[in-house]
Formats: sequence, structure tokens, C-alpha cells
Amino acid sequence: MEYVDDNENERGPLPPPMDSIPHRHIPAGNLNPFSKEILSNSQEGLDPNIVWDSKWASNLHLGQVSAVSIDPEGNVAIFHRGSRVWDGGSFDRDNKFNVVNNNGPIKQNTIILLDKAGNAILHWGKNMFYMPHGLTIDHLGNYWITDVAMHQVFKFEAADIERNKEALMSDSSFDINVGGFNTNEDLFKNSILKPRLILGKAFVPGNDEDTFCKPTAVAVMKNGDFFVSDGYCNSRIIKFNAKGEWILTWGRSPNLQDSAILNPPPNSFAIPHALALAEDLGYIFVADREHGRVLCFFAGNGTFHKEYKDQAIGKAIYGVAYAKEKLFLVNGPDGFNSPMRGFILDINTDQILSQFAPKGGMARPHDIAVTADGREIFVVELDSNRVSRFIQGRNNPSKPPVSDLKLSGNSAPDYKTAPLPIDINKPSDKSSSSFLGFSLVIFIVVLIVICLILAAVVTRCRKRGCLLTSRRRMEWDSEKKQNLKLSSLLENKTGRKFKFFDKRPNKRDFSKLNTEPETSEDEQHPENSLTKII
Repeated sequence: MEYVDDNENERGPLPPPMDSIPHRHIPAGNLNPFSKEILSNSQEGLDPNIVWDSKWASNLHLGQVSAVSIDPEGNVAIFHRGSRVWDGGSFDRDNKFNVVNNNGPIKQNTIILLDKAGNAILHWGKNMFYMPHGLTIDHLGNYWITDVAMHQVFKFEAADIERNKEALMSDSSFDINVGGFNTNEDLFKNSILKPRLILGKAFVPGNDEDTFCKPTAVAVMKNGDFFVSDGYCNSRIIKFNAKGEWILTWGRSPNLQDSAILNPPPNSFAIPHALALAEDLGYIFVADREHGRVLCFFAGNGTFHKEYKDQAIGKAIYGVAYAKEKLFLVNGPDGFNSPMRGFILDINTDQILSQFAPKGGMARPHDIAVTADGREIFVVELDSNRVSRFIQGRNNPSKPPVSDLKLSGNSAPDYKTAPLPIDINKPSDKSSSSFLGFSLVIFIVVLIVICLILAAVVTRCRKRGCLLTSRRRMEWDSEKKQNLKLSSLLENKTGRKFKFFDKRPNKRDFSKLNTEPETSEDEQHPENSLTKII
């Protein structure tokens, strides 16, 4: 079954698209109040905190813009088809691209890199692609590209692009042999920039490990593993390692039974059109375009985790991006006149948080990209040939954007509520709150000053010894009690030695006493005294 990106009346004698198969109908009871409001009036319900930057990149002259991505420096790359249009004559019934009727590869530069101000700083890709579709720039700045006409996936390394930047910016063109490119060697023989990795066979649709059939998108993990959504014909997701070696695959095309039931099985894809990774959670999201849903799988093994859908979005989801536990989506024409715009969903509550669109609405949005913080959103459109930039929180920077508010149950933000009038003769609550806040600050400052003064006084007294700690006081009281005991007094007297006792002899030690009478020698021998007199 064939699906194209062109209008219904330009498909020619192709098989009927998925829109011709009866769609499932979701009961109105499943809608939240926010969804009902959107469906009742397509001009209402847009989030006023998401502003369209109408002047950003408004001077570009583009063809059908099929993809958008953001590089590590915050620059925005877009992938467009130049003068080429995907119509009913682009492919035959075997999904083979009509190279001759389409006059060879696209002559214009198909990739344009824009800085944050919307100015073109690099353009390249002329004479390299036939029908651009998907563009993804990984965390290293490498470009991953899908071409549905060539049924291939290409990887262009950032170092090669930077090294050949000046040559790519030149206006020189190549000599083209119309209809003569049957292999990649022929196509990139005279190209300044050559891909470092090519998956699939040039212009050969297939359904095995070596071929694709109109692959749509690529998602790249930081470890080098990557996913390819394949795509318009095969309806499968394939995981490869960094070398391009096949790891696993899952998914199949829908059958009539899938289209007749309310909830098709999660492995049934009606055009897996876009991919988004949430590596912090280990998820990969797939925009199942014609089933009007986003399917979440575990990136490690491809097992199903969760499904996201809402009747407010419509029956077709073309693009998906992820940031901060939110999904950013764009829908497309579904035959039910659903307004085409962007949506933000909370992956935890499944609720629509915000809706956004430029003035006048969108004309077949095809892809979406968002910055890591979720503040800047970029959308590309096929019919208007433009890229649009949206900024969150521009109208009211003092409040968080609506996309950061989590809705519980059936609650929804009311964008119509007007502010209450202010009575100038009545003191406002804001003034009272300010006065209370100022008083509280003064009280805290005074309390801090008093505490500092007390701390200084205590510190000074401790240094002078005028303050006794409780422990020291208890030790002194205990010692005082011990001194009052008689045994302690006796022990102290016997234990202490006084120096003036050491100098006096012991009266009981008679060996140390002088026992001789205290008389002179003349008194003991009177004859000596008489002799002296004579």
C-alpha cells in the first residue's frame, strides 16, 4: 500500500491510502474538557505562553520542508526538497522511484543550517538526494538522513562537514548525467561530501536486513546504537549498532481487522513516520501516523510500554519530539477537519498540556524538534514551505509556562479568565504582604544581632575564667565533699610532706640526740682550770 506526502488529488492511480479505510471512533466520554473546547472551536485553546516568532527565518526560499533537527550548538538544520514535489508519478506500484521522469537528483542545496537568530550559516546537499524525508543530528553533530526515493539511510560525520564547510558554501555545481545514477558510487563520485555510512541499496525497495522501503526517520543513542523507522511500505522499526549491524526489529503492516477495532495492537504500524528518544528513561517513541497515536517502547529490547492518543489531536500524527518528560507532537490532515497544530503531552498523566500554532494555522506540518529544556520548538510544513519557531514563557516570564503544569484528572487551564479589577481606595493584598514581609525581615535581623552580642560576651567571660562550666563545677563540688571526710583529712596529713618537718629531728630517735651534758671542758676537769689560773 502506498502513502505519499502530497495532496489527495495528485496521487494518480495509486492504491487507496489509509484514510480510505474506515477510522475507529472514540466515544465523546473519553475526551477531557480541554479536548472538547478545542474541537468546538478550532481558533481557540491555543496556549498564550507559547509565542510564534513570525520573523525568524522568514526570508528563506524553500521547497517542501520535510525535516528539522537541532545540532549540539543550538543551530537548527532543515531538510527540504527544493523544486521537487512528491506526487503520484514519483513511484511506480512496486515502490520504485522514477529517476528519469524526475530528472536526476535535486539541483538545489537541500540542507540549510540556521543560527539561533534564523540566519543561514551553512547550506549543502545539492545533487546528492532525490526525495528528502528524515533528518536527525546526533549528540556529536553527525547528520543522519533518510531518502525515500533511494530507500536508504546515510550518515555524514560532523568532522567532514566542518572540514569542507567553505567548499560546501560555494556556488559551484556538478555535471549531472541525467538518469545515470544507479549506485551510490555514481552519485557521490563527484560529491565534495561523502557519507561515512550507507544502509540499504540505492533505488532498490526491499524487506530484509539489507534493504529498506521508503525509510522515514532515524533516532540515535549516545552509545552509537540507532533506530530506523521503515516506513511507508514495511511498517517496522529496526535497531542497529554503531557499525550499522542489525540488532533487532519489530512491527508489521496493519490489516483490515486492525483498522476495524478501536485499539490496534501495538506492533501494528500504519506508517511509523517519526521517532524520538528519551534516553534518560530508556524509551523510544514512534509516531504511528495513520493510527493517530504515539507508541512507547523500551529502547533496549523493543518491548511495548505505553500508548498515547487523544481525539483532540485527530487521526494522524506526523512528528514527535521529546524533552523533560513531555511529548511534542504535530498532527496532519486526517479527513475529519481536525485543526493542524502542535501539541504538548505529559507522558505521566497522558494529558494535553498545551496547543500552539502560528497565526493563520499550519499547512500540513511534517516534523518537529525541541531544545533540551523544552523552551524552543521548531516545526516545518510541507504546503507553506516554511520553518516556524515557537518560544515558551514569552508572555509571562514570571510564571512557569503552561507546558510545565501537570493536569490531574479532568482539570485544564482556563485561558479565558480575566484578572479581577483593583480598587485603588482599598489597600491591596500585595501591599499588606509586602509590609508583613518587611517586618519579618527586620525581626530576623534584630534577633541575629542579639545572638551575636551574647555570643561575644560569653566568649570573653570564658577567656577570663569568670564562667564555670557545669562539668567543672560538679568536679569542684565532689572534691569539696571528699575533703570534709575525716579519713580524707588523715590521708592528706600522712601523705603530704612539709619541708620544715624534714629539717627537725625526730624526738623519739635518741641516736640522733647529743647525750653529753651541756657543760664546758673546764667544768669537767677542774684541775685544768686551776692550772690556767696559776
